[in-house]
Amino acid sequence: MKRKRLILFALVLLLLPNLAWSDCLDVSRTTSYYIQGAHEVILYSRMTPVAYISVPWCNIFSDSSVQVTKGYLCDSDKIIIDGEACPIFTVRSARFSD
Repeated sequence: MKRKRLILFALVLLLLPNLAWSDCLDVSRTTSYYIQGAHEVILYSRMTPVAYISVPWCNIFSDSSVQVTKGYLCDSDKIIIDGEACPIFTVRSARFSD
C-alpha cells in the first residue's frame, strides 16, 4: 500500500512541475533594493543581498520605485514597479547566485 502511494505521489510531482520546482523566498526582512539592468531587482536586508528578482516583461529604470507586495515571493507572483503590477519570472536566492 505504501509503495502505491509513493508511486502516485511521484506521478503527481511529474505532472505538476511548477508546484514541485517553483522557487520561493522569504523577503519579509527586505530593507532596500538595487536595480540591476532593465529587468532585474536585487532585494537587500541591510547590506546583505536576499534575492534576485527577474521581471522580463516590465522595464525598470534607475529611478523606478519598487514595492514588494508579500513577505514570501514565488515565481509568477507580482511586484509593484512604478505603480504597476509586474509578474515575476524568476526569484533566486542570493546565497546561490553565480
